This record gives sequence, C-alpha cells and structure tokens, in this order.
Amino acid sequence: MSEHGRETTYGLEDVTAVFEAREDYAEPLTATEVADELGCSRRTALNKLHDLESETDLTSKTVGARSRVWWIPVHV
Repeated sequence: MSEHGRETTYGLEDVTAVFEAREDYAEPLTATEVADELGCSRRTALNKLHDLESETDLTSKTVGARSRVWWIPVHV
C-alpha cells in the first residue's frame, strides 16, 4: 500500500466507496471518519463531501454547534 501525500488526488468515487463499504449502509459518517478511512485531511474529505452533496443524493445535517454528519439515503 502506498503512502498518501500532497500529490494524492481523491475523487468523488473514493468518498462514495467509503459509504458503500460499510456494513450498516444507513449509518451517517463525519468528515473526520471519511478522512481517516481515505487517509486524507479532514478539509479534503469535507470538500469532497460538499461536492457529492451538490452532485448526488448524499445528504447531511448539523448535529451540534459545529458538527455535521453525512449519509446516502436508503430509499425503500
């Protein structure tokens, strides 16, 4: 496995894969959890999450003064 560095580029599909790889598909994640899974900065993960929210059905909500969670809605 290669080390991630500043030259590493993360695509929206990388962030989507983090959500899709979970056992509980409906469990929301924080930007920090996504960043930890990808091995990137929280800011990079947050930027990608905002991009996904505007381009896909990824959804978020504020859960505290400065906290936000993200999830892909499960349509039944």
